[in-house]
Amino acid sequence: MWLPKERKYARFSLKTRSKSTAVDKAKPRYHELMAQQLQGKSYFSKSTRQGVDDYMAQHHKDVEAKIIVPGRYGTIKTHLGHWLVFIGRDTKLKELERTDCENYFHERTKTKRNIAISQTTVLNEQSTINAMMSWLSIALQDGIPELLTNHRNCASSV
Repeated sequence: MWLPKERKYARFSLKTRSKSTAVDKAKPRYHELMAQQLQGKSYFSKSTRQGVDDYMAQHHKDVEAKIIVPGRYGTIKTHLGHWLVFIGRDTKLKELERTDCENYFHERTKTKRNIAISQTTVLNEQSTINAMMSWLSIALQDGIPELLTNHRNCASSV
């Protein structure tokens, strides 16, 4: 079935060879897809890169409206860039599980170079990630999970 909004075909198996059975099974799926399309929901998921781009476009509007300063915009972009390296740029947002960022703190503090990354920096990155996922969940209404970040093992080391 062609989805004009997404410019792709939605395909699914009806697991039958009988035409009449296939038609009977396809009707409810067709109506479900059409209802979702009318609600503005998408059938295919965006990638994490597209989600970050949408979020950054919204924040660029905030910079233009002087709601946030350009420095904050740059910080958000950097935070999300680190997250994209960790999670993968082509990962689909709907495929993310709540626990996919559980080890983010450990991965970010484990660097190849001998540059220390403070606990506060990583906690701020996690806060930015959670804010973006919450915004995407509301803005896209696609059932994107809010990600669980692991703060349990973040012992303060001063």
